[in-house]
Amino acid sequence: MSASRSCLSLGVFSLSLFLLATEPLEAGSMEFLIGPPSLGQGGSNPLSVPPLNPLDWQISYVNDAQREMVFSLIPGISYGQRFYLKQIYAALGGGVLFTTGGLGVGVHQAIGIQSNDILKNLKIQLEYRQVIGIANYGPQFPYSLRIGLSYAF
Repeated sequence: MSASRSCLSLGVFSLSLFLLATEPLEAGSMEFLIGPPSLGQGGSNPLSVPPLNPLDWQISYVNDAQREMVFSLIPGISYGQRFYLKQIYAALGGGVLFTTGGLGVGVHQAIGIQSNDILKNLKIQLEYRQVIGIANYGPQFPYSLRIGLSYAF
């Protein structure tokens, strides 16, 4: 079995586990963040202005138990746990990795900060997310720095 086929199989298996591990929609928050991701081993790409490139987008759902599901093209789709200290949070998890090095699996860590409410249930959020994983062409370390809005429901 070639390396790309085994990595694709591992990615499909990881995505299946991710979908089976998610809880039904509960109270929590939805977040829409934009910002430049790193596509490879170098620095981040410039943010498209206006940010129409889907590579710049990230959508997250965080339930009331602080479990997060993160959907983005770069660094990928992941599932994890958040830990809050007032308005600052850290997150740990794993999932499917998408990079210029191909499809793979990895673990992620994130650190972010949320403002106080700017409108009822609406906050400004800034987040740095790093993934360490393996893809078709070996180890990958994509990251993103994104800013956006969080809506609690």
